[in-house]
Amino acid sequence: MNISDRVYLVGSGKYGMELSESMDCNVYLLDGGTECALVDAGGGIEPERIVANIERSGFSMAQVKRLLITHVHGDHAAGAYYFHSRYGIEVVASEEAAAWLTAGDMDKTSLNHAKRGGVYDPDFLFPACPVERSVREGDIVRVGDIELRVIDSPGHARGHISFLWDKGEGERGLFAGDTVFAGGKVVMQYVWDCDIGQYADTIHKLHRLRIDRLYPGHGPFLLANAGRHIEKAHGCFSRLELPPNL
Repeated sequence: MNISDRVYLVGSGKYGMELSESMDCNVYLLDGGTECALVDAGGGIEPERIVANIERSGFSMAQVKRLLITHVHGDHAAGAYYFHSRYGIEVVASEEAAAWLTAGDMDKTSLNHAKRGGVYDPDFLFPACPVERSVREGDIVRVGDIELRVIDSPGHARGHISFLWDKGEGERGLFAGDTVFAGGKVVMQYVWDCDIGQYADTIHKLHRLRIDRLYPGHGPFLLANAGRHIEKAHGCFSRLELPPNL
């Protein structure tokens, strides 16, 4: 599904567009001309549905060279092994989270905790997946002729990163994972690495970036005025309040 210039929505579960398996996050395909990249991998339950959506959008899996992981919770990263092992796609994750994805660490990815809370079925799997490139704040990831800047964005999860695409001409887009959503909503959970102070600092950082387009990990994407939505979350934290949860 083409949602904006060179950006396609190819996966989305029960908290989004129901485009693929219900546990999937929003999965985006970025068209860099000579090559493509996926932003996040979904939950890995029926990844073939994401592949079908990629092909339905006019691309082949041979064009997809890179998988950019925002964070390693199950709904965003458990599908990484499928794409890496079947198609040889390079996996990119933050320096902190790379080791947890490589090991399939059920505690650091909060999967064991989420299973106890009933978020995932007891038999939900998170296969270990090699990470070819680990990145940090300010690093550049190139997808063909597109340049993305890594933004450290912890709060929802440790090792969470976002990807900033500054096209110039007043058009600045952010692939935000689970950092911030339409309406200024956030996702705070009772897991080991969700931290309110870090969340407030991250939202303050994103507020200063003046984002035009927001591609979040769940729910609707925003193709204009995204900064106003981020400002709502920033305003809540500034007043010592918590933004509404998604």
